[in-house]
Amino acid sequence: MQCGHYRGRAVHALFMNKSLGSLLLPDSFHERMQVERWHVHEFIRKEAMPLMKPGIKVLDAGSGREQEQYLRKELLATGATLHTCDFCEGPGVDFVADVSDLPFEAASYDIVLSTQVLEHVMDPQKVVSEMARVLKPGGKLFLTTPQSSPLHNLPWNFFNFTNLGLRLLFDTAGLKVVKEQAQGGHFTLLAYQLHWTLNVLRGLSLPGVLKKPLILFWQACFGFLFKVILIRLDRCDPDPLNTQGWNFLGEKPESGNPA
Repeated sequence: MQCGHYRGRAVHALFMNKSLGSLLLPDSFHERMQVERWHVHEFIRKEAMPLMKPGIKVLDAGSGREQEQYLRKELLATGATLHTCDFCEGPGVDFVADVSDLPFEAASYDIVLSTQVLEHVMDPQKVVSEMARVLKPGGKLFLTTPQSSPLHNLPWNFFNFTNLGLRLLFDTAGLKVVKEQAQGGHFTLLAYQLHWTLNVLRGLSLPGVLKKPLILFWQACFGFLFKVILIRLDRCDPDPLNTQGWNFLGEKPESGNPA
């Protein structure tokens, strides 16, 4: 994996590929608008963090560097012992290793986190089995990964996963699936795709006199106004099969040692 006026600030941010919302919105509301990450963050906050306390050992497998560890401060604030592991060294990375070959003894951790990593590995089954191996009996794996995502981190983007595929990976690794949760439904995915269109527009060969107003219009409409509407509509989606991805909670049996 390879490694101050609002108007003036907003326009400058736009053409520097920065987010208007980060300048204009309260932090909590701005985070909610980041539809590609919000469901993942809320899953970890609501399902994993309440289990963390002093004496609990947590491994963030495929953590990325410190600037990519969006929940780092919140995880550390729980008092749990947090170890980070990534293929690339850098600030905030405790162990440099491949997540398919973790440098830890079996049954070392109470909790393993793996957020938006599995799509970047060559052997997903080996990785899930390896994370199961380092879990203590009764330990829990919190794993999130895309089902629908543009190609990114090229060339290290190998798979997208359905919930059925993830169940198969967990079952083969000897993990009981305790919870599976869609990362939003159709309208969240639509909000993300419309916002992603900004990346496409920035790459178009258009004269600046046309391109800059088009980007400004698109960001205002689909980066904010329509996104608010779509997020609310998403609450009405009864069967979110057309989703950005999946959040899974797996538990290692109290007896036995999978992988």
